[in-house]
Amino acid sequence: MTGDKNMNWLVAVLPIMLLGLADCATTGSETGAPGQGPVAIVDPPARAGAPTLLIAIPTSPNFLEVRRSLVSEVQNNFNVNTFAVGPETKAADLAAAIQTAKPVCLVLMNNATISLYRQLQMASPTTATLPAVLLMASFVEEVQPQIRRATGIAYEVPGITAFVHLRSVITTPINRVGVIYRPAFRKFIERQKALAAKEHVELVPASVANDATAAGLRGALHDLAKGKKVDAIWMLNDNALVRDEEFVDEAWRAETADARLPLIVGVSNFVEPSSPLGTLAVVPDYEALGLQAANLIFDLSENDWQVERHPVELPLSVKTVVDVNLVRANFGLQPDALKHIDKALE
Repeated sequence: MTGDKNMNWLVAVLPIMLLGLADCATTGSETGAPGQGPVAIVDPPARAGAPTLLIAIPTSPNFLEVRRSLVSEVQNNFNVNTFAVGPETKAADLAAAIQTAKPVCLVLMNNATISLYRQLQMASPTTATLPAVLLMASFVEEVQPQIRRATGIAYEVPGITAFVHLRSVITTPINRVGVIYRPAFRKFIERQKALAAKEHVELVPASVANDATAAGLRGALHDLAKGKKVDAIWMLNDNALVRDEEFVDEAWRAETADARLPLIVGVSNFVEPSSPLGTLAVVPDYEALGLQAANLIFDLSENDWQVERHPVELPLSVKTVVDVNLVRANFGLQPDALKHIDKALE
């Protein structure tokens, strides 16, 4: 499926993708959202005449860390209104918040929040659209073209960044890395292959159906591990492929444990020595991500909010989490590995 046909298909399935990807950038960390316990969010005092940013955000810790960093940088230039988004939030609720705040720019964090805003745009296609910055959402580069006047920062750390970090930690050679993906993310995989090749790493992709079962995913993993002789597996932040704990156990844990291959993940929760799964997690530095978002907003403001001219950025700073015992037992620990690890778990 290529060209216009592929784009038409992507447009058709995007609303489903957005809902399916909701919160997958922070799997397992969605605590404290509305309805799950109060979380105090205090915005800086408003100043007369200052433009307003509206930040729509789930109230879990990682999102709040990004918000704190962002607000500390922009509060001297903008008023800030924070709108808490939870499982029960509707598009109409977001519309009401926008009407009340009258912001010059929106900051939308996570796929579910972006989906709410897309619903508003689809309901009023001729209405002037506010500039929007997309953060903490999976596959922003794939989603951004379907949101009018939007840019943002990708949550996914480029695969090659993770591969290089893995090389600095384990002694086992890393030359070929396998990855499972769904058809909607073919272009993402192609970009990652090109980047990996620059560091002499071959990315070996295997496509599965959009509704892949645990058995289907396990078969694809088995083919990568045994048939194509990859040196590691890279797990994408795709909620359809890591949909719940039982699915992860039946597909990922069972196959990767048998294959004895390093598993690179993009969510720190998947690196847990008490229940081994991921070998290395490479995630954005949340404080740095907030600073980067602030600089992006300043750039947009100085250029009359011409969002369309600003491509989606990659995260500038990352942190690594490693299951050190798992590495020692199975892949060998580099002598200076701890220098390259932000959080070593044992």
